[in-house]
Amino acid sequence: MLSSVYSRSLIRPRSSLCIATRTQLARFSTEDAPALAPASPDYTPGERTLHEKLANQLQASKLTVSDISGGCGSMFAIQIASPMFRGVSLVKQHRMVTDLLQEDIKGMHGIQIKTEAS
Repeated sequence: MLSSVYSRSLIRPRSSLCIATRTQLARFSTEDAPALAPASPDYTPGERTLHEKLANQLQASKLTVSDISGGCGSMFAIQIASPMFRGVSLVKQHRMVTDLLQEDIKGMHGIQIKTEAS
């Protein structure tokens, strides 16, 4: 089974918000959920926080969070694969991620998101 990988970089001022619907977040029951992507032991506290939120809420089968700001926590790169992305447009996939991280994004300079249906 081939899956497409989508990528988008989002850089915006700290004061802007991204508001999205949560319709897709309830699509799968916990019985259907695959094993969650484990967190790397090398994660910084900021990376671990983002990883835990995304892995739990989006049932991520693959997830990598990287602080690409040099360690200060102002910019992150996120690569995530989730069954909840199946049949969902690229824009809606990214809204699902940014909606979950809405409060965290307020303190960031930017975020790079790559999504994949699994």
